[in-house]
Amino acid sequence: MQIEYQNYLEPGQSEILVRELLEQAFGLEELGEPEDLITQLQAGQFQVFSAWEGARPLGAAIAWPATREVTLLSWLAVSPRTRGHGVGSKLFRETISALEATVNPLLILGEIEDPQLHAPSEDRGDPQRRWDFYRRLGAKHLDFPFTMPRLSADVPVGEDMWLLSFGGRAHAGIEASTGSLVGQGLARPLEKFLKTYLADSGEIRNADGKYRPAVEKMLAATANLD
Repeated sequence: MQIEYQNYLEPGQSEILVRELLEQAFGLEELGEPEDLITQLQAGQFQVFSAWEGARPLGAAIAWPATREVTLLSWLAVSPRTRGHGVGSKLFRETISALEATVNPLLILGEIEDPQLHAPSEDRGDPQRRWDFYRRLGAKHLDFPFTMPRLSADVPVGEDMWLLSFGGRAHAGIEASTGSLVGQGLARPLEKFLKTYLADSGEIRNADGKYRPAVEKMLAATANLD
């Protein structure tokens, strides 16, 4: 198998990546509307690292620079054909290294299903194995009441998600055993990131200007970090 790694997308590869890889790896609650994502990839709204065998996508790591201080590694997916061959690990390491060298954010974050509340499935894989994979690569589960914003009004809500730290300037200071963010000066950067994420999402406010209760709880929790 001859694998080519890229830090860009050729014309036409955005749709192939979404249709042949990402739609197989994620439900709509984590992926959003596929057509919207294709458009965003074509417009260069994400930093994309990918692996290919000819015209066939083998893996992708897609990062969104949400704010100056916080980048979200929105999706990391690997074709079942290549799992166990190091493609996912290589993509992850190269993505984090490139983001730290170029964007140099305070935090590089990611989202995964809570492995304690999501069962393995043939289509979506094993959440526990996914967490073990990220933990081996240095990820830290953050002690924070995260609620994933609804990606659009027409997709389900992503329930019971964890927020992880993958890298960035503040990553080393987070204690892996506790994931605590308290006292590290992260309240305002995290709040700005969450508000940016929400504004870009399908979440709506009620007549009082409030989001659904779980989202408001998440926003309020940032005030207790410093």
